[in-house]
Amino acid sequence: MDNHQHNAEHDAVFVRNFALVLVGLTVIGIVIAILARSVYGNFLTSTHVYEGDVDSRITPVGSANTSGNAVAVANPGGAQATPTVAATPTAPASGPGEATYNKVCFACHAQGIAGAPKFKDAALWSPRIAKGIETLHKHAIEGFQGDAGIMPPKGGAADMSDDDVKAAVDFMVKAAQGGGDTPPAIAPAAAPAMAPASAPTATATAPPTTDANAATPAVAADDKGKQVFDSVCFACHTPGAAGAPKFGDAAAWAPRIAKGMDTLYEHAVNGFMGEAGMMPPKGGRPDFADADIKSAVDYMTSHSK
Repeated sequence: MDNHQHNAEHDAVFVRNFALVLVGLTVIGIVIAILARSVYGNFLTSTHVYEGDVDSRITPVGSANTSGNAVAVANPGGAQATPTVAATPTAPASGPGEATYNKVCFACHAQGIAGAPKFKDAALWSPRIAKGIETLHKHAIEGFQGDAGIMPPKGGAADMSDDDVKAAVDFMVKAAQGGGDTPPAIAPAAAPAMAPASAPTATATAPPTTDANAATPAVAADDKGKQVFDSVCFACHTPGAAGAPKFGDAAAWAPRIAKGMDTLYEHAVNGFMGEAGMMPPKGGRPDFADADIKSAVDYMTSHSK
């Protein structure tokens, strides 16, 4: 009987201890669940703060002109000059290729900026066409560093579809080959639209004054920078093409200016591949002196603060 009673007490102790262990594990599990829920809730709260900023942080610096209208700009010679958009519509595009060219590609290909082959220039397009249309499509979509210049991915308009880029390439290739049913190119129409910024005849061609009383060295340097800007830089920095910061846009220039003028000079002279686009060496004009390019950088930064 005593042995039986002893076994019963032993079993009771075991059951009690086992129950305590289960209760303890349950309490620990509940505490862990509460902590996990709290930590996860804080994580959701902290990440939610930035969700509204995602679109603005990933938006390309440059954007495609989807209005179907040509872009015209006022002469940015003064400190208060700002780009304007022409109200006069261009002739309607005959297809997606021409429409994409009118919105984006003309900025470089109409003028031959940054080493881009000019629209309808068969001699410049022939060696490129010889590489095959698939190669041209690939270079236009993904970007390409060539011997003569730089092709930024999708011309700097990252929001364009691959099909639109391919259609623009096909349109330019057909025009360079003298396509019979190709509509009139935008090149003649684009030149007048850009004329105020690109062809200030008196400013760009007038020889620098030699009268010491007529202009101080600082003004002369600023004039030189403006001449270079009007000759080359305007093509990308006026419309914001290829990811270039727009002239006078303080918000776009601020993070670049913060890197220091020496860095800006180096990127402008030697070229630079950034997160938002490409800067071709000397804007695609290797014939320009380093000092002239630096003057243009000084001009743009001084009017974009």
